[in-house]
Amino acid sequence: MARRRNPVLWAAPLGGLLAIALLPYAWLVMASFKARADLLTQPPRWVFQPSWENYRQILVEKGFDTYLVNSLVVGLGSTVIAVTVGTLAAYAFSRFKVPAGNHIFFYVLAMRLGPPVAYALPMYLVFFKLGLLNLQAGVILAHATFNLVLVIWMMKSFFDEVPREVEEAAYLDGCGHLRVFLNVALPLSYPGLVTVAIFVLIFSWNELLFALILSAGQMRTMTVMIPSLVLHTGTLWGEVAAASVVQSIPVLVFTFVIQKHLVRGLTFGAVKG
Repeated sequence: MARRRNPVLWAAPLGGLLAIALLPYAWLVMASFKARADLLTQPPRWVFQPSWENYRQILVEKGFDTYLVNSLVVGLGSTVIAVTVGTLAAYAFSRFKVPAGNHIFFYVLAMRLGPPVAYALPMYLVFFKLGLLNLQAGVILAHATFNLVLVIWMMKSFFDEVPREVEEAAYLDGCGHLRVFLNVALPLSYPGLVTVAIFVLIFSWNELLFALILSAGQMRTMTVMIPSLVLHTGTLWGEVAAASVVQSIPVLVFTFVIQKHLVRGLTFGAVKG
């Protein structure tokens, strides 16, 4: 009979690691409720009178709710485009003999080898000619373009793990390529699809460079506007903390809701029968 392990032996180290990992975020949340005097006190003040003033300043006075909506539109829009196009391309690379497929696949991966700043000026000029500057559509296309590489690379590996025999049985039943993709391959690789969508959303949500050079004014995202709280007279640390907490909430909620699928996607194909 196997000996049962004492849960304290693994719970205590895991609890300590969790506390260390959450400490910076807990400090950020505390700072968002502190007044400026409490933030600048040395040593740090752990007991203080919490206030919603920092949140009122960024959401009401400075209108950061508009930039939060922009981030949501850009993040979700680029995720839908990148995942849709990238999944179709990944399935083609995985299942069909694409002419010069290895060279094309390497070229797609090579797009992420260079630093994003190397593409900033060319992309700015192209979007200027197309009339997409200072529009959410321009930032969405920019984010989708660079996240497309991640989708193709990851989804191809997920499709490679789907048994071909299942798809061949569907072909024998009279299904075409589209029905096999939608009804067989895509459901079987659904955990991987969710995982890829989460990564794409997070990368788009945190992206700064292209959102900075391709948008202006009311079209900018939260990542661009948070640095505007650093003034020549000093940094508004309380408002920076509040804005950072507000920006993190949608991604945290989204990840928490589909965390079951995320775990399945990260382990998809790890164990073969």
